[in-house]
Amino acid sequence: MSQIEEQQGTNAPKTTLSTEASETANPSVEDAKYLLVDDNKVNIKLMSNIFNKLGLKYQVAWNGEEALNMYKAHPERCKMILMDTSMPVMDGLRATTLIRSYESENELQPAVIVALVASNLESEKQRLVEKFGMSTTLRKPFKIEALQEVLDNWPV
Repeated sequence: MSQIEEQQGTNAPKTTLSTEASETANPSVEDAKYLLVDDNKVNIKLMSNIFNKLGLKYQVAWNGEEALNMYKAHPERCKMILMDTSMPVMDGLRATTLIRSYESENELQPAVIVALVASNLESEKQRLVEKFGMSTTLRKPFKIEALQEVLDNWPV
């Protein structure tokens, strides 16, 4: 299997991504509205399969810093962000806080940011929404029906 190596900054550790993982993203992102953010290849592959089945165009970021940079470069391609909360480089909580600040400073329509969580506790959902600015949560791994419910409740 061939390898793709990316340097994520001068002081950042080198990340190796397999070709299989890099091929999960849609090749044409100009009209993408969704950003999938997770450092786990298996989670990205599962989410990609669901998004492909639904015919939704998306991009992939492997950590919060990449997500933030992608959002700043093209907020129109990140109308809904599915954000893992625990990742290396920059976690999803910090990335969400910085995205919300950027939206406010630039008077942008807020993106729908869905926290990908392991817990289904209402108190955790409330904390993520109130303290970090998440729009809602989605327990992972999720099924197509759970994502469809989020899409129906948070149209973009």
